[in-house]
Amino acid sequence: MSTDKTSDTNLDLQEDILNLNSEDTDFLTKFPVKFIEGNFANYLWGGHYLYAMKGLLHDGDTPVAAESWEVSGHKKYPSRILMPDGRIFAFRDLLKNRQLACLILGDDVVKNFGQSLPILVKFIDVRQHMSVHLHPSYKIAKMLGEDDPGKEEIFIVIDLHEDSESVLYMGLKDKVSRKDFKAAVHRGENILGLLNKIRVSPGEIFRIPSGILHCWTGGSVAVEIAESSDLTYRVYDFLRQRPMHIKKGFASIDYKFNQSPTLKKQCKGKWEKELNRGLDFVITRNALKVERIRAGINSDPVQIDNRSTFEVLMGIDGIIEIASLKKDWLVHLHKGSSIFIPANAGDYLARGIDELNKNRALRISMKIPESGRK
Repeated sequence: MSTDKTSDTNLDLQEDILNLNSEDTDFLTKFPVKFIEGNFANYLWGGHYLYAMKGLLHDGDTPVAAESWEVSGHKKYPSRILMPDGRIFAFRDLLKNRQLACLILGDDVVKNFGQSLPILVKFIDVRQHMSVHLHPSYKIAKMLGEDDPGKEEIFIVIDLHEDSESVLYMGLKDKVSRKDFKAAVHRGENILGLLNKIRVSPGEIFRIPSGILHCWTGGSVAVEIAESSDLTYRVYDFLRQRPMHIKKGFASIDYKFNQSPTLKKQCKGKWEKELNRGLDFVITRNALKVERIRAGINSDPVQIDNRSTFEVLMGIDGIIEIASLKKDWLVHLHKGSSIFIPANAGDYLARGIDELNKNRALRISMKIPESGRK
């Protein structure tokens, strides 16, 4: 009986999407999209900072919010859109319509990555230690029969909690043998002492490749950018009785990279200090394209043109005004807010308007291979 009801619901949804009128299509494709807020993952290591950052009410009974899935096509916490007539669509369902997907994501994105949103971006509040965990590569995830792909992560630290450790443990220390590491895991020991310890500061960027052990300790607020995957293999969790993934974790570890003497150098970066306006880049090893927009209050606006793919903009400091070059839309991006700009929404200017703070945002899109461009 439940299967029939589910089938009926899916058919009704497909019919609703097929019956979108021209005004609906324009709303979804020609203007920035602001997804419904409150798409939180209430993992036990989170806190209440994200509610405050977003200006949302909370009290002592409000669940902790470890992650805010800002732009998500993933089935676990999908982003949702409130239409002008009150209907609500999951973003991932709209992309099942190929015509809509091409207008929203861009022809080249659909051609190279398919109709699903290929990225997942979050704000995270690490109030307590995460587990010691890792993420598999595409190859390993497929070998293990996972539905989700493997992934690489980019973390950009935007704030620290006072009186907290604020440390990233990443990769095995050079003198730790595989045998000793595996034995410690099987004994259920706290393995943080076997990993490299890196103190973090706001503005620092960490690229965490697949196969690399890592653990964020309590104290950091960050942006997380990755492929659309929720694959995480825990190998130690501070006796918190959550499911563990020892066998899959061992199969996924890249020991060569974990113990490389250049691991920290390859994975840690910082923004250009002297940049007053314009764009600077994060080096990534996958198809994700991550940039920072700096828009000074007394400088010319930053112009973003020749757009052909979707973009996600995330406010990380101050207030930035995002205005269409055609003057047909305008939005404001505050710290803790995000907007999705469809491929079909045209070019724009970014202008800083907060006189008290630096005005900065992240711009996230996809690298399109030259061979894959139209």
